[in-house]
Amino acid sequence: MKYNPGYWRLTPLYRLILEIVIDHPEGVSESDLIDILKKEHEVDVGKAELYKALMKLELSGYIQVEPVGKEFVIRLSPSFPELFK
Repeated sequence: MKYNPGYWRLTPLYRLILEIVIDHPEGVSESDLIDILKKEHEVDVGKAELYKALMKLELSGYIQVEPVGKEFVIRLSPSFPELFK
């Protein structure tokens, strides 16, 4: 999927982020997440848009965002499997 400014994405950003975090159960750093989005999904995302999607996922209980140094590490929430029972 290639993202072109001015066109709608086929898959919402928060869904792509959740799929990436599920594939990295040990957690993924903010910079690695941006790199994966660019390289594997061809999505160039700004920090504001990324933080908005992360906030949506965190408030929904899907992920946990923890500050580590100057960036964040994103992990699945411990309650993630229980959300789908």
